[in-house]
Amino acid sequence: MGGFYYINAFGRIEPGDDVKFQKLLTGASPPSVTCIYINSIGGDVESAINIGRAIRAWRLSTEIGTYVLHHEDVSAPIIRRNLLPGNCMSAATLLYLGGRLRHFHDGAQFGVHQFSYKNPSPEHVGQSQILSAKIAGYVADMGVSPDFLEISSSTPSNDLKLIDKDTLSRLGVTTGGITDVRWTVQARSGVLYVRGERDSMFGHHKVMLVYAKGSGFLFHAVIEAQGRQTELTEFPLVELVLDHEATVWDISQRALRVVNGDDVNIIVKLDDTEARMIASSSSFGVRVRASGEAPVFLGISPMDTDGGKEQLETFYSVLGGH
Repeated sequence: MGGFYYINAFGRIEPGDDVKFQKLLTGASPPSVTCIYINSIGGDVESAINIGRAIRAWRLSTEIGTYVLHHEDVSAPIIRRNLLPGNCMSAATLLYLGGRLRHFHDGAQFGVHQFSYKNPSPEHVGQSQILSAKIAGYVADMGVSPDFLEISSSTPSNDLKLIDKDTLSRLGVTTGGITDVRWTVQARSGVLYVRGERDSMFGHHKVMLVYAKGSGFLFHAVIEAQGRQTELTEFPLVELVLDHEATVWDISQRALRVVNGDDVNIIVKLDDTEARMIASSSSFGVRVRASGEAPVFLGISPMDTDGGKEQLETFYSVLGGH
């Protein structure tokens, strides 16, 4: 039947818990689909940030509550698991933001307020400013709206503001099973590229329109394989998919497939027309199948280019025809 991995993180966050958490991850090596279930009133802010960064580095997800076995029939071959509602308050909210996917179910509570030192002394004023800057940087790195900090800072430290599910979604605090595509322009070692990046239950994926000096345009996909490196490199059919599957190119004979740790890279050289079509498309991705009749595929479903339209079109208009 396979295994099911999860981590319950409950109780107050104490100084040093970040070190313990990192040791847990190093020892257990949880797969990237693992979810951290949080039930905490908060605690040490710096430890929470460090734990959150570790969660993101390990590509884990977060949820509010506690996941427990349901011992209604211990003799049953499969024991049901139940998610109990929980609280994510104060510094624990920073830990929650570390999830690459962040889930929120009915019954959960998410509460914020100002972060401050108890019984502050004069030297705490400077430390508070440093801590505020660290929190702001962390929230931005996690892809959450700065409005999240405005809500937190407007609530006194001796009070608590509960944020509803719709507001959490609007702020980008919750993602559900898939994130929006994040488009950026990157440069590295004589290579320029526009990259779309997205997380989902199927992995952390990237698609790129690349221009390399001496090679011209390339398509490059990075697929988190989730243990399917063999299928992704050996299935015979590789297709580049544009405009929500309205356009499909068979690139099987010219696609280079390379395993790099947990990821599989697919790279194919493009002619100028292909690069222009990708740059002007409404979405693009790549799929790998056992045959043309196979109903399911591995790879990356087309990523919407809405947030990267200007970057893609400008990228091609500047470099196209060279």
